[in-house]
Amino acid sequence: MSRTGQRHPHRLWLRLLVAASGMALGVAVLAAGPASAATKHATHTVQTGENLTTIAERYGVSTADLITLNHLADPNHLLVGRILLLPSQSRSSSASASSDSSASDSSSSSSSSDASPTVENQPWFTLTAAQRRAVSRELTRAAHEFGVSVSLLKALTYTESRWRQDVVSVTGAIGVGQLLPSTAAWLAQLMGEPDLSPYVRKDNIRMSAFLLRWLLDHTHSRRAAIASYYQGVGAVLQTGVSDGGALYASTVSYRRIWFF
Repeated sequence: MSRTGQRHPHRLWLRLLVAASGMALGVAVLAAGPASAATKHATHTVQTGENLTTIAERYGVSTADLITLNHLADPNHLLVGRILLLPSQSRSSSASASSDSSASDSSSSSSSSDASPTVENQPWFTLTAAQRRAVSRELTRAAHEFGVSVSLLKALTYTESRWRQDVVSVTGAIGVGQLLPSTAAWLAQLMGEPDLSPYVRKDNIRMSAFLLRWLLDHTHSRRAAIASYYQGVGAVLQTGVSDGGALYASTVSYRRIWFF
């Protein structure tokens, strides 16, 4: 998910483990926070490629008002499908808001560590059927190559990008796995394949699968590994899974049922 361009030191989330080699690793991810619909407010459902700034500009409101109204603990992480309340002075109507809210999957209204995951009936793609089949095959091959669950890798990358290789966040995260260039460079070296490129879909998918394997090996917990993709493995190992990380992990885990 696209994010505002503000600097976030915690995004260099492997600094505790790779600082000695001078490498910084980060992954741009979709994240979640509390939002609930209220009848007195119009709403907007976050779409792939949007961030808080573009949403604020669309409705003629300030990002500060959106942050306050939706109780956003980290405004630079918006989960695709999340429903945001809009300030009453926004350029919106209840009718358009209702239509917008039904256009995508809904988001959980709680940010507590035991929050329920987003409940959806099926995945929602903007890819063609042929594109989905091609990405699905590449994800399956990569999952087998690196010994990770096919359904987990597919759910994780779906949550990241809806499997779109053309998505580039405002902070430069790229493709299906939403890898920052620094992340991709680190992974390519670690994999012994320095020519891998995050701009090539097959490479992006393979690096994402390798990263998931790495996180599983270093956290020794599927929940913690998924949360680390969002929260940062350094933070998870140091302070544990955060509320946002827990909700992200729950959402990804729920979405696995689509890809068995």
